[in-house]
Amino acid sequence: MEALILEDINVKIGDFRIENFSLSVEEGEILVVLGDNGAGKTKLLEAIAGFEKIESGKIYLQGMEITDLPPSKRGIGFISETLALFPHMSVRKNILYGTKYNKINCMEEKFFELVKIFGLENLLDRFPSTLSTGEKQKVAFARTLIVDPQIVLLDEPTSSISIRERERIDTEIRTILKKFHKSSIFVTHDENEAFAIGDSMAIMDGGKILQTGKVDDIFYHPSSEKIATFFGETNIFEGYIIENFNDEAIIDLSGIKIRAIGNFKVGTHVKIFIRPENVILTNKIHDVIQQNVFHAKVLKILPRGLFMKVSADIGITIVSFLTRSLFEEMNLIEGMELYIEFKKTSVHLIPD
Repeated sequence: MEALILEDINVKIGDFRIENFSLSVEEGEILVVLGDNGAGKTKLLEAIAGFEKIESGKIYLQGMEITDLPPSKRGIGFISETLALFPHMSVRKNILYGTKYNKINCMEEKFFELVKIFGLENLLDRFPSTLSTGEKQKVAFARTLIVDPQIVLLDEPTSSISIRERERIDTEIRTILKKFHKSSIFVTHDENEAFAIGDSMAIMDGGKILQTGKVDDIFYHPSSEKIATFFGETNIFEGYIIENFNDEAIIDLSGIKIRAIGNFKVGTHVKIFIRPENVILTNKIHDVIQQNVFHAKVLKILPRGLFMKVSADIGITIVSFLTRSLFEEMNLIEGMELYIEFKKTSVHLIPD
């Protein structure tokens, strides 16, 4: 069942427009909207929440149209980048603030349940200025959940904290949303955060949706080069189909023959995407039937945090990401000759 449906939403804010925007969120689903700064992500959330008026289109929440309802009547929880805690109120009063305007059954029982879940028992009389970022996050969540919103909108709530702290809090956010079975839209510009939190994803740019789908589907099957590069470095080539039989395509790429899954007309020009982590370096040939296998020469080795980036020549230059332990085990050096393999299922094709 769809918790939220946006139908052809159009919003104008100054010179910026969100145009013909359609989207849906399933019951209990966490949808991540990923895009660069200025893509319109925050404006989208504000339009859904009712803070920005839409020019045309419709918004449905749990089957009811809410397009023209004021924000307070929409049943939407909103957690902003700043968390927007009231500095002059204690943690207790911040959490209870929304109960002034919403009728909550068993309110006191629910309050203490949330306080216990978030571990806020010893913080109730403290003020936001004395709290850590993680503690503020928990107060903001408790304040949102106590009014039992039908959907939760999160506008980059972890953008101001360190990467290490963000990873921990992202895990907590996902756990909380799943525990309370809350449908949600989580906005971010960080692809790693998108993978950590989301069930599904929408790529947004210039006020428009470029692609939607399950997180892994978009990662491994981008609909364009622009989307492929949202997720860091990847191998992108151009070629054309020279054979196609039983949904297996053979592509000519500057004289190199690559096998892929797909049904394309012979002669079709295609973009070829191969994720570096799917490119395997090996000292011996394995399953030739399922793999693309090439003799290779290591051209360049660069450290990339937990991974090593290895560029190799197979007639074209291709990049592989290796764990440091595997890199050390193989004793790789520049100029070394070996083999490169990647499965035909790891090759994604888009007609050019």
